[in-house]
Amino acid sequence: MSHQHSVQAHLGMAATDYDRVIRTLIPGYERMLATIVWWLSQIIPQHGRVIELGGGTGALAEAVLSTLPKIRLEIWDIDTKMLAVAEDRLRKFEDRIALRETSFTEKLTECHAVIATLSLHHIPTLDAKSAVYRNIFEALSEGGIFLNGDCTMDMTEPTHGVMLRYWLDFMAKHGITEAEGRNHLADWAKEDTYQQLFDELSILAQAGFHRPEVYWRDAPFAVYGGIKSLKC
Repeated sequence: MSHQHSVQAHLGMAATDYDRVIRTLIPGYERMLATIVWWLSQIIPQHGRVIELGGGTGALAEAVLSTLPKIRLEIWDIDTKMLAVAEDRLRKFEDRIALRETSFTEKLTECHAVIATLSLHHIPTLDAKSAVYRNIFEALSEGGIFLNGDCTMDMTEPTHGVMLRYWLDFMAKHGITEAEGRNHLADWAKEDTYQQLFDELSILAQAGFHRPEVYWRDAPFAVYGGIKSLKC
């Protein structure tokens, strides 16, 4: 299975504009990245190997590689324009970074951590996402960690309405009108599927993570995942 996704087509912007614009669209974006970096610093070995799924412009990879100076990171992404931006951005890390034009639904190689931000919501169903989570669990070494920063929108009321209002109000603070914000959400819905956090944690547990966890949350956005332990 391959998810043919392009940021330029999906968000209506050039890949090079993504880093600036994303901060006007996504609440807590910087905190999301910082949370992932901090947990990696606490869990994985100094010379650990990390795989990022759907690495985008390389913003998360840069934060990880800058903070953890001995780890190696591999980005798996099928958006060639974004990979080109990431390659230019991450060139300074030389042999510590590798970029692969590969779908994250392919079998992953062994690693100490798998990370992602705002990419796994392109998986259209819980069943398909369950398969990805099983793939991640199998690739992790024991004690390895999976960290995913993404939208976890509850689709039931009244929670859905509250989360939606929070998101629209955030965009309004950055000069995006409510009509524009709603148009963005409608456009994204053509490719994005947001799952309820409860369901995300449930399929993580089914994949093998005994104690899936929420590491940070800001209304519909969260960092969640789990640590691989073969002991209950």
